[in-house]
Amino acid sequence: MPENLKIVCPCCDTLLTVDPETGAILLEERRKHREHASLDEALGQVKAQRKEAEGKLARAMDEARHREEILEKKFQEARKKAAESDEPPPRPFDAD
Repeated sequence: MPENLKIVCPCCDTLLTVDPETGAILLEERRKHREHASLDEALGQVKAQRKEAEGKLARAMDEARHREEILEKKFQEARKKAAESDEPPPRPFDAD
């Protein structure tokens, strides 16, 4: 009986034990990777993410406050353009 093959996956660095006769994976040993070297580094990343989220929220709130004003200005410009134009408004039945 041939001995099992031990293969390291190049993507995830998992150690696979494979049966050479059937090609079935007999054992899978995943390597544990620590995302952060220390607790201080992890805390720093969390603080940076929080600051970024607060910035996005502030921008969104600002846009929401001024949205009504912007829409009103756009409406007035479109109304002014329609009043200056001599062509009649488009009829929905002409699109067919």
